[in-house]
Amino acid sequence: LLGARTVVDDTLVSVRRQVAAVDGGADREHDVVRTLESYLAATALAPERIATTLTAAAAAIALGLGILGLSGAMADAARMRRRETALRVALGAPAWRIAGQVLADGIRLAASGLMAGAAAAFFVSRWVTQITGNEQSIPGWVLLLAPAVLVAAVGIASVFPARDAMAVDVLSVMRK
Repeated sequence: LLGARTVVDDTLVSVRRQVAAVDGGADREHDVVRTLESYLAATALAPERIATTLTAAAAAIALGLGILGLSGAMADAARMRRRETALRVALGAPAWRIAGQVLADGIRLAASGLMAGAAAAFFVSRWVTQITGNEQSIPGWVLLLAPAVLVAAVGIASVFPARDAMAVDVLSVMRK
């Protein structure tokens, strides 16, 4: 360990040369001479980085499962309205209106979830603020990103149910 008040590149180069001159000093796989700041940056934040990575992975998995669940719910709702859809197709409704109907059903479902989630987030954030005493506000980009991700998830989840609704066979549905 070398105690120096300031970090100068010449000092680091000199110490590296002296370590390399020692037997076995040049055979090392990694650099053993570095500043305390670089060492702490690499090691002290490692648990936080791991926790952040795991949280992001769990959030991505949850979003994917949410999209699958929403798609299943929308497909079931479209399947239950199959006779109505077949009647609309028989009367000449364009395919984009049928797809719009499925998407509108999903948007209504997402809007109700968004309102419930926003209310829950408000009350939980107030509760956490009271417990911790930390008065930090939520950044604006977070408040905009959550609804944007929800709208994108609804759009993705409505693709297959809308496609199935547009491909309804009018004669087979009306015979039943």
